[in-house]
Amino acid sequence: MSMKSLRCLIAGLAASSVMAATALSVSTPAFASGVEDTRQLVVTALDYNSTGWTYLQVPSAADVPLFYERGFDDSTWQTGQSGFGTATGCSFNNPTNVKTPWAVNTDILVRHWFHIPRDAQQVRIQGTVDNDAQVYLNGHLVQTAKSGHCKTGAIDVVVPAGYLDCCNLLAIRGHDYGGSTYLNVRVTYVKPTQS
Repeated sequence: MSMKSLRCLIAGLAASSVMAATALSVSTPAFASGVEDTRQLVVTALDYNSTGWTYLQVPSAADVPLFYERGFDDSTWQTGQSGFGTATGCSFNNPTNVKTPWAVNTDILVRHWFHIPRDAQQVRIQGTVDNDAQVYLNGHLVQTAKSGHCKTGAIDVVVPAGYLDCCNLLAIRGHDYGGSTYLNVRVTYVKPTQS
Protein backbone atom coordinates (compact mmCIF):
# COMPACT_ATOMS: atom_id res chain seq x y z
CA MET A 1 0.00 0.00 0.00
CA SER A 2 1.42 3.41 -0.96
CA MET A 3 1.96 6.16 1.61
CA LYS A 4 -0.75 8.24 -0.11
CA SER A 5 -3.25 5.37 0.05
CA LEU A 6 -2.42 4.75 3.69
CA ARG A 7 -2.96 8.43 4.52
CA CYS A 8 -6.32 8.40 2.70
CA LEU A 9 -7.37 5.28 4.60
CA ILE A 10 -6.37 6.80 7.96
CA ALA A 11 -8.05 10.12 7.07
CA GLY A 12 -11.21 8.24 6.05
CA LEU A 13 -11.36 6.30 9.30
CA ALA A 14 -10.80 9.46 11.33
CA ALA A 15 -13.47 11.33 9.35
CA SER A 16 -15.96 8.50 9.90
CA SER A 17 -15.39 8.69 13.65
CA VAL A 18 -15.84 12.46 13.67
CA MET A 19 -18.98 12.18 11.53
CA ALA A 20 -20.51 9.61 13.85
CA ALA A 21 -19.72 11.65 16.94
CA THR A 22 -21.05 14.85 15.37
CA ALA A 23 -24.22 13.20 14.13
CA LEU A 24 -24.99 11.96 17.63
CA SER A 25 -24.36 15.35 19.21
CA VAL A 26 -26.29 17.66 16.85
CA SER A 27 -29.92 18.41 17.52
CA THR A 28 -32.23 20.04 15.01
CA PRO A 29 -35.59 21.73 15.47
CA ALA A 30 -38.81 19.79 15.02
CA PHE A 31 -40.87 20.47 11.91
CA ALA A 32 -44.65 20.49 11.52
CA SER A 33 -46.05 17.06 10.76
CA GLY A 34 -46.91 16.36 7.15
CA VAL A 35 -44.05 18.56 5.89
CA GLU A 36 -40.97 16.88 4.45
CA ASP A 37 -38.24 17.12 7.07
CA THR A 38 -35.07 18.08 5.21
CA ARG A 39 -32.24 19.11 7.47
CA GLN A 40 -28.64 20.06 7.02
CA LEU A 41 -25.91 18.80 9.27
CA VAL A 42 -22.61 20.70 9.44
CA VAL A 43 -19.81 18.17 9.93
CA THR A 44 -16.17 18.89 10.78
CA ALA A 45 -13.85 16.88 8.53
CA LEU A 46 -10.62 18.38 9.89
CA ASP A 47 -10.64 20.41 13.09
CA TYR A 48 -8.50 23.11 14.67
CA ASN A 49 -5.53 21.68 16.60
CA SER A 50 -5.68 18.47 14.56
CA THR A 51 -2.78 16.03 14.46
CA GLY A 52 -1.18 14.34 11.46
CA TRP A 53 0.01 17.40 9.55
CA THR A 54 3.21 17.10 7.55
CA TYR A 55 5.13 20.36 7.51
CA LEU A 56 8.36 22.02 6.40
CA GLN A 57 9.73 25.42 7.40
CA VAL A 58 11.63 27.20 4.62
CA PRO A 59 13.19 30.62 3.97
CA SER A 60 10.61 33.05 2.59
CA ALA A 61 12.20 33.12 -0.87
CA ALA A 62 12.52 29.30 -1.11
CA ASP A 63 10.84 27.65 -4.06
CA VAL A 64 9.25 24.30 -3.27
CA PRO A 65 7.60 23.40 -6.56
CA LEU A 66 4.29 21.59 -6.48
CA PHE A 67 4.25 20.94 -2.71
CA TYR A 68 0.48 21.40 -2.95
CA GLU A 69 -0.01 18.59 -5.49
CA ARG A 70 -1.52 15.27 -4.43
CA GLY A 71 1.43 13.27 -5.76
CA PHE A 72 4.13 15.33 -4.00
CA ASP A 73 6.42 13.23 -1.77
CA ASP A 74 6.41 14.70 1.75
CA SER A 75 7.79 11.56 3.40
CA THR A 76 10.90 13.41 4.65
CA TRP A 77 8.89 16.23 6.23
CA GLN A 78 8.18 16.44 9.95
CA THR A 79 4.77 15.54 11.36
CA GLY A 80 3.03 17.79 13.86
CA GLN A 81 -0.15 19.17 15.32
CA SER A 82 -1.79 22.47 14.40
CA GLY A 83 -1.79 25.34 15.36
CA PHE A 84 1.62 26.30 14.17
CA GLY A 85 3.23 29.43 15.57
CA THR A 86 5.12 31.27 18.25
CA ALA A 87 4.26 31.17 21.95
CA THR A 88 3.94 34.96 22.20
CA GLY A 89 2.30 37.62 20.09
CA CYS A 90 -1.46 37.85 19.63
CA SER A 91 -4.11 36.50 21.97
CA PHE A 92 -4.09 33.10 20.29
CA ASN A 93 -0.27 32.74 20.57
CA ASN A 94 -0.42 30.59 23.71
CA PRO A 95 0.15 26.93 24.65
CA THR A 96 -3.55 26.13 24.24
CA ASN A 97 -3.54 27.13 20.57
CA VAL A 98 0.10 26.70 19.47
CA LYS A 99 1.10 23.04 19.33
CA THR A 100 4.00 23.14 16.83
CA PRO A 101 6.64 25.90 16.63
CA TRP A 102 6.90 28.00 13.47
CA ALA A 103 9.93 30.30 13.37
CA VAL A 104 9.51 34.03 12.75
CA ASN A 105 10.53 35.36 9.31
CA THR A 106 10.07 32.01 7.57
CA ASP A 107 7.40 30.32 5.50
CA ILE A 108 5.71 27.11 6.61
CA LEU A 109 4.40 24.51 4.18
CA VAL A 110 1.73 22.23 5.63
CA ARG A 111 -0.22 19.29 4.18
CA HIS A 112 -3.08 17.18 5.51
CA TRP A 113 -5.36 14.56 3.93
CA PHE A 114 -9.05 14.39 4.88
CA HIS A 115 -12.04 12.37 3.76
CA ILE A 116 -15.57 13.53 2.94
CA PRO A 117 -18.63 11.60 1.70
CA ARG A 118 -19.78 11.92 -1.92
CA ASP A 119 -22.87 13.94 -0.94
CA ALA A 120 -20.86 16.56 0.98
CA GLN A 121 -21.82 20.11 0.08
CA GLN A 122 -20.40 23.53 0.90
CA VAL A 123 -16.94 22.29 1.85
CA ARG A 124 -15.48 25.23 3.74
CA ILE A 125 -11.92 25.97 4.89
CA GLN A 126 -11.68 28.45 7.76
CA GLY A 127 -8.83 29.64 9.92
CA THR A 128 -6.36 32.23 11.05
CA VAL A 129 -2.90 33.07 9.76
CA ASP A 130 -0.29 35.60 10.83
CA ASN A 131 0.66 36.99 8.32
CA ASP A 132 -0.48 35.62 4.90
CA ALA A 133 -1.29 32.26 3.30
CA GLN A 134 -1.92 30.53 0.01
CA VAL A 135 -4.53 27.79 0.47
CA TYR A 136 -4.74 24.84 -1.94
CA LEU A 137 -7.14 21.93 -2.19
CA ASN A 138 -6.18 18.98 -4.40
CA GLY A 139 -3.65 21.16 -6.22
CA HIS A 140 -6.02 24.09 -6.84
CA LEU A 141 -5.33 27.52 -5.32
CA VAL A 142 -8.62 28.32 -3.56
CA GLN A 143 -7.64 31.41 -1.55
CA THR A 144 -4.83 33.88 -1.02
CA ALA A 145 -5.35 35.24 2.50
CA LYS A 146 -3.77 38.60 3.36
CA SER A 147 -4.42 39.03 7.05
CA GLY A 148 -1.69 41.42 8.06
CA HIS A 149 -1.21 40.86 11.78
CA CYS A 150 -3.41 38.49 13.78
CA LYS A 151 -6.64 38.95 11.83
CA THR A 152 -8.85 36.13 13.06
CA GLY A 153 -10.74 34.30 10.33
CA ALA A 154 -8.71 35.62 7.37
CA ILE A 155 -8.85 32.15 5.82
CA ASP A 156 -12.44 31.52 4.78
CA VAL A 157 -13.38 29.89 1.49
CA VAL A 158 -16.04 27.53 0.17
CA VAL A 159 -14.32 25.12 -2.21
CA PRO A 160 -15.76 24.75 -5.73
CA ALA A 161 -17.47 21.35 -6.02
CA GLY A 162 -15.39 20.45 -9.07
CA TYR A 163 -12.21 20.48 -6.96
CA LEU A 164 -13.46 17.87 -4.50
CA ASP A 165 -12.87 14.14 -4.18
CA CYS A 166 -13.63 11.66 -1.40
CA CYS A 167 -9.99 11.77 -0.24
CA ASN A 168 -8.68 15.35 -0.37
CA LEU A 169 -5.37 17.09 0.18
CA LEU A 170 -5.32 20.46 1.96
CA ALA A 171 -2.00 22.27 1.50
CA ILE A 172 -1.10 25.73 2.77
CA ARG A 173 1.94 27.97 2.48
CA GLY A 174 2.00 30.39 5.40
CA HIS A 175 4.16 33.52 5.13
CA ASP A 176 5.55 35.45 8.09
CA TYR A 177 7.04 38.95 8.03
CA GLY A 178 8.29 39.19 11.62
CA GLY A 179 6.99 39.57 15.17
CA SER A 180 4.98 36.40 15.67
CA THR A 181 3.54 33.54 13.61
CA TYR A 182 0.30 31.58 13.66
CA LEU A 183 -1.60 29.16 11.42
CA ASN A 184 -4.60 27.03 12.36
CA VAL A 185 -7.46 25.85 10.11
CA ARG A 186 -10.47 23.59 9.99
CA VAL A 187 -12.55 22.05 7.21
CA THR A 188 -16.30 21.58 7.45
CA TYR A 189 -19.02 20.46 5.08
CA VAL A 190 -22.80 20.32 4.94
CA LYS A 191 -24.42 16.89 4.76
CA PRO A 192 -28.08 16.89 3.75
CA THR A 193 -30.25 14.62 5.87
CA GLN A 194 -33.86 13.52 5.64
CA SER A 195 -36.04 12.00 8.30
